[in-house]
Amino acid sequence: MKNPIIKALALLSLSTLSSISYAAAPVHSVESSDTSPTQSNGKTQPPIKYATLWADKSGATHIKTCRIEGLQFKTYAPPSAPQWIGVSPDQIESIAYAVLPPGYVGTWHHAPGPQWVVTLSGKWSVQTTDGSILVQGPGEMQFNADTSSHPRDNDPHVGHISKTVGNEPNVQLIIKLKPNAEQTMHCAY
Repeated sequence: MKNPIIKALALLSLSTLSSISYAAAPVHSVESSDTSPTQSNGKTQPPIKYATLWADKSGATHIKTCRIEGLQFKTYAPPSAPQWIGVSPDQIESIAYAVLPPGYVGTWHHAPGPQWVVTLSGKWSVQTTDGSILVQGPGEMQFNADTSSHPRDNDPHVGHISKTVGNEPNVQLIIKLKPNAEQTMHCAY
């Protein structure tokens, strides 16, 4: 790198990330019913719940509740105070913002690939082919892993259908993973 400031920032970023040791199990997903929370430095990790949309072998889609575990209670940016921190093993392809306007009703579709959807404001719902409906609001997130969904003899619907809930726009942060990324954060398989 020619610019010494950019080089210094890059080295600082790498040294900060490398200073986070992960002696415990890495960040991973478990079913929400799993009763073994992560312990780190004498503390118990608070639950980080999320929903996942997934397709079974027949192509039907479902919703399951999962939990992120494996964070450590330590300083992320020394000398700041300790906090719960963990680096996701996901391989990110892109980060996008989406706004579903009031009254939005999508069409049946599957996710374009594995992706996280984090609700920033407003509410929205997702309905799967098994009839389950998930409503999410600010601060809630889901993992979409229904790419393998396909029509079945008794149901031509594929994936899920999305709608806004209420009279305000739904603002989302979408973190799309690389197509062949290992899906370590998906608890429904």
